[in-house]
Amino acid sequence: MAMASKLSAATVLLSASPELRRSPAPILQKLRPFIPPPSVSRCLRQMSCKAAEISEVEGGEEAAAVNAGREDGQIWVPVVPLAALPKGERRVIIQDGETILLLWYKDELFAIENRSPAEGAYSEGLINAKLTQDGCIVCPTTDSTFDLRTGDIKEWYPKNPVLRTLTPALRKLLVYPVKIDSENVYISMEGGAESIGAAEIVFSGRAQPGITASDVNVEEVRMVVDDDFEGFGFTRKNEIINGKAAIIGFLLLIDFEVLTGKGLLKGTGFLDFIYSVSQAINS
Repeated sequence: MAMASKLSAATVLLSASPELRRSPAPILQKLRPFIPPPSVSRCLRQMSCKAAEISEVEGGEEAAAVNAGREDGQIWVPVVPLAALPKGERRVIIQDGETILLLWYKDELFAIENRSPAEGAYSEGLINAKLTQDGCIVCPTTDSTFDLRTGDIKEWYPKNPVLRTLTPALRKLLVYPVKIDSENVYISMEGGAESIGAAEIVFSGRAQPGITASDVNVEEVRMVVDDDFEGFGFTRKNEIINGKAAIIGFLLLIDFEVLTGKGLLKGTGFLDFIYSVSQAINS
């Protein structure tokens, strides 16, 4: 019985062996790309379009903000409101670490450096510098003149030939392009770098050309005269008091010199005249 079962198992194995030698049929097939439903793909396209529109708008705003101050290849920086710089007045500002003087000349606004190239390490600035008829600014300490439009040197130490010979002209006066509109005053900084800092106003007011400025951070002091207030000064009451005091002092001086015979009147004959008059009266 056991022998018969072994023979049947061997027969089954032999009959199945040719099928096992065959290569098995491929089970895995090529994966097809996933195609989302129409509703999902439509939502994705809308989201991408909206994101692209937002990025374009943001990029356009940034470009407009950057190009707002650009014109003719220059970057214009607003420094002061136009209403804060009336004609005839001057302003000293600090922009990007540079001290700049804004001034009017014949209804035209100029922006120059607030330092004379003719001065040494110590410079009093050009806030009170004089202007010439040909559009030049005069250094208050050396009398050197510079063109307001180009910064060229017109005269170099004109009153000191020794220093003119010993001190060569090193550089011109720095001049900044300036323009105005209905609201602000703009200047163009050199170097092409965009300026993001605000200008700091150092001096604001009417300058006094010809007077040396020791400190530009000054306030104008105005004198108010009250005619009703009686104090020190040339008033009628004060003049009467001063006149009486002078007469009393002069009489006391004469009495002292008459009694002592010494003083300013000695040797002038005035004392002798007084003595003779007094003796004539007593006799």
